[in-house]
Amino acid sequence: MKSLKTPVLKLSILALVVSSCQKTEFDEFEFSQGSADFSNYVAVGNSLTQGYQDGGLHNERGQQDNSYPAIIAGQMKQANPSLNFIQPTIIGQGAAYIHLAYRNGEIKVIKAYNEDITDNDPEAIRNDAAWENWGDKTKKYNNLGVSGIKLVNCVSGGRNTDLNFNLLQNSLNPYGRFLDFGTDAAPISYLDHVKASKATFFTNWLGNNDVLGWSTAGGDDEPVMNENGISVPGLFLSQLSDLDEFRFKYDSILAAFKNMGAKGVCATLPDVTSIPYFNTVTLEALGKDIWIKEGADTTIVRKATARDLLLLTASDQLAEGKGLTQSNPLRHTFVLDENEITIVRNRTNEINDAIRTLTNSYGFALADMNQFMKTLTNTGLTYDGVEFTPKFIEGGVFSLDGVHPNGRGYAIIANEFIRVINNHYGSKLQQVIVSNYRGITFP
Repeated sequence: MKSLKTPVLKLSILALVVSSCQKTEFDEFEFSQGSADFSNYVAVGNSLTQGYQDGGLHNERGQQDNSYPAIIAGQMKQANPSLNFIQPTIIGQGAAYIHLAYRNGEIKVIKAYNEDITDNDPEAIRNDAAWENWGDKTKKYNNLGVSGIKLVNCVSGGRNTDLNFNLLQNSLNPYGRFLDFGTDAAPISYLDHVKASKATFFTNWLGNNDVLGWSTAGGDDEPVMNENGISVPGLFLSQLSDLDEFRFKYDSILAAFKNMGAKGVCATLPDVTSIPYFNTVTLEALGKDIWIKEGADTTIVRKATARDLLLLTASDQLAEGKGLTQSNPLRHTFVLDENEITIVRNRTNEINDAIRTLTNSYGFALADMNQFMKTLTNTGLTYDGVEFTPKFIEGGVFSLDGVHPNGRGYAIIANEFIRVINNHYGSKLQQVIVSNYRGITFP
């Protein structure tokens, strides 16, 4: 297996370590809840909420322990000592994940172990033996984040009504093993778990996978396959979510929190095309023409332009010689072409308009993560004297998968949520020192 070689990794590791300067402790601070009640804080969302990074859910160095909800809960507890925030924390190494290794004078990105291929790197990290049995379905957790879950699969009904599909997205999803999703005959929805949470305060960052999966699949409607390897008609894993269905089901989640008297904050979706996954393998960095197959199931082959985005996964394909000639173009699943970029950005904007409108109608706070990400992209952000950008590895925010934050990225996200909570509810929660959290782990 060929691993991605990234030029920025040739920078001095020492310089990266030194740049994360430490800051002295904050001055004495008086915590308060304001008009909120933090005694039972519940977080709903997907992989970002669960603390996923480096292409897997792992906790060998406290990565999942420092999910953004856990960081927020730690600050809330200063204002309300009765808070007891429980996460379904991974035991041992957890799921297989990407890591860095030092090879022949260079640092290389080593993919997670993949059971479906035969040429895994000798140092590829496998699933921990305990991964198959983690989580306790009888326990009541406060962090309900499930990697891979879509908002439209959190509530029954709508376009995705097939019970097997709902179970596939929930109970058969390994990242959701800690929740009981019932059976085909008696399914339990994600919304049912929200209703049973009895939250007094919540954060809601559902919706990212309703556009992200389609984008990382190169704008492809990836079909659901049955046990015989045959696609199930009308069911897709990576399809863009229908806007009306999204709006209706998002309203159902907010209504559940409102009915239990909870207060909280909802977050908009960032522009996924701005993350490193779509901006690391560029024509400028490659310095050569790249041929691509445009769109899904099409015979159109053309040279890529700066208006197309090559996926991070295209690196291995290019290393094997694909995309270098017109007769051997990159498959469309490794490219988000300019038309697909427009489609995903438009759907993101439409969903965000729905999130803003519904959040405002319920009187909840709004964390505009879309605008926050634009600031990170356009000007960068500075915390504790350290500048952060969305660049792959070098920028200090994202983990090795190019999609999810590293520990410092999650601390930055937690700080933004805290800022919004304080402004909306008059609480006094202290932001955390970002440099106290782990960035990417170097060998």
